[in-house]
Amino acid sequence: MERRARRLLEFESGSPEPALVLKWCAPDIICDFAGDRARLPYAGRHTGVDALLGIIRAVHVDFEQRPLGLSRILIEDARAACWRQVEWRHRGTGRTGVCELADFVRFDNGLIVECIEFRDTVSLLRMQD
Repeated sequence: MERRARRLLEFESGSPEPALVLKWCAPDIICDFAGDRARLPYAGRHTGVDALLGIIRAVHVDFEQRPLGLSRILIEDARAACWRQVEWRHRGTGRTGVCELADFVRFDNGLIVECIEFRDTVSLLRMQD
């Protein structure tokens, strides 16, 4: 679980790898991304691996991302909690910043079935406005 969480969240290609998302996520994964949907269109609850891939693509259109690494990861039973930092650059404004994120992931039979992500939305909004 830790290896999978690290590989998905410490992506090197500018966004999580779609092939790994398809391989390691349940087809009916539930994803909750904190934030105001009026300001961050990908915020909210999404169901299904295709929806998750759509969110990953939408974020990649708006922002360049460079992971600064996982600061902490805690695993208990079939759950992982990760705190990480990502350097972001908004493609429209060119503004940059570092955003802190907390991800809470639940596994079932080796697949990720739920992901809840909280991010520093104020930093993201400052970059895009």
